[in-house]
Amino acid sequence: MSDSMLFLENESVRLCCERRGSGARRVLFAHGWISSRRMWYEVVDRLDPALFTVDLLDFRGCGRSDRPRAHNEIENYASDLRTALASIDAPVTLVGHSMGGRLAQYLAAERPANLERLILVAPGTANGTPPSARHRALTLETYGSRQRIERFQRAAMHREVANTMMERIVDDALMASYDHWMGWYDHGRAVDFSDRLSAITVPTLAIGGTNDPLVPPSRVKRDVADAIDGALFALLHAAGHNLPIEAPDDIAQAVRRFGQ
Repeated sequence: MSDSMLFLENESVRLCCERRGSGARRVLFAHGWISSRRMWYEVVDRLDPALFTVDLLDFRGCGRSDRPRAHNEIENYASDLRTALASIDAPVTLVGHSMGGRLAQYLAAERPANLERLILVAPGTANGTPPSARHRALTLETYGSRQRIERFQRAAMHREVANTMMERIVDDALMASYDHWMGWYDHGRAVDFSDRLSAITVPTLAIGGTNDPLVPPSRVKRDVADAIDGALFALLHAAGHNLPIEAPDDIAQAVRRFGQ
């Protein structure tokens, strides 16, 4: 199988999913807020394409997927992930970062038939985040500003990354639609679905960074790893929130080894 761009239909929303590799092990990657499938490129480059076939999803409003003006609530994003997972006719390891990790938990609680294992990378928690007028105003100020977006992304990280990586994640945030920025902020972050976590039965690994200012590792352990029966917790030292580009070797190793 050669690398390809797939376009999946989720009702009226067309989703982009990039597929790489030809291996028997299937992995679906779900990115975070104001990001895209390209957040995972350094991780995927470290996986053997003869062993893995990976799918990298762009959520609605991000990357090359459609940008709907409405329907930007948690169930809509979960339906994007559900559509991508259902398109794979094989057991799947689902890997989610930040927002994608929060949505991966939401979906895993439904026990999809082909979900084999779950890797949650600096994940948002099921408890939700209370709204803040001040923080929302800062989010509005950051939208559309390259300088403010770069400042935000650098503040979220602990390790230095190559300029090309920083430019890419800033570009992805600039390309993300306004309706996605504020739709997820207003309707996706605050929803509490912690009562669903007991339904997750697949092997789960939660990974946190010691210097993550957005989702501190204590929260990842308490609200994710400890809340999912049998889940494992791994801590990456001297790492912040954007672990797929700060620590791609560690994340790729987790994908290779977890559950094998």
